[in-house]
Amino acid sequence: MIVAELIALVIYPGGLLAIGLGIGYRLLATRQLPANGSLLLTTEWIGWLALATLALIASGLTGLPWPWHPAPRPFGWLGAWALLEIAAWLPLWPALSSGTPRLVRAAVREAQIGVLGRAILWSTAALSFASAGSINGWTLSGHLLVWIAGLFSLPAAINWGPFGPEPSLGPRGITEGLPARPAAALTFARETLAAALVAVVWIAGLPRELLPPWASLSVIAGGSAVTILGLGWLQGRLPRLSVPAAIRATVMWAGGVAVLAAIALGWGQSA
Repeated sequence: MIVAELIALVIYPGGLLAIGLGIGYRLLATRQLPANGSLLLTTEWIGWLALATLALIASGLTGLPWPWHPAPRPFGWLGAWALLEIAAWLPLWPALSSGTPRLVRAAVREAQIGVLGRAILWSTAALSFASAGSINGWTLSGHLLVWIAGLFSLPAAINWGPFGPEPSLGPRGITEGLPARPAAALTFARETLAAALVAVVWIAGLPRELLPPWASLSVIAGGSAVTILGLGWLQGRLPRLSVPAAIRATVMWAGGVAVLAAIALGWGQSA
């Protein structure tokens, strides 16, 4: 059992998969590979912060019901949520503690929008994970709605595009003012988190009782790749939203579909 848990944490679906997700996200979204500095540990405390973020992401991924999981655990998604949520907050720390007003404002903006998007994403994911064991028309519709709600909540959850940092900060966002290598490491950690949350959406919507493991893994990989490609294509094509507008859009679209998913899954469980 200990060996299986170590394999899960270090190789799949933990450490190596997490690094692969981060590299894949960068490659698909920007057509570029991460620079060496973003993959190497730096002696600055921000480098250790990035490493801690990656470790939390790897640990969180092991709690999800991946196909062919070496050490599956029921309701492991609760621990995954806690670990990935901490991983989302750690990279904001340098900006929040910088003392620079515009960096602090930008980090607060991302925190407000991101926590709402992730709350909706994990709420719908939890509904799907808890509804395992019953397959009928209602639950299948519910799983589809979980996918839609998750995709609608993703831009806010990962602070993408219109939900991203203030335009005044420039392309480096909240890492502005940091040395190049620690900033690259922190950016890679944030991209790895974004890729992990994309995977969470596709894992959550899977009707696991209906699909064999190879098909489930294909759906997760293919769906994640298409989602990241779509986000990369839309990057810069949509206007930046204010915090109130971003919150309204997330609640209206993602929250509305999440309610429908809860109703469909609830009916499916009682049918």
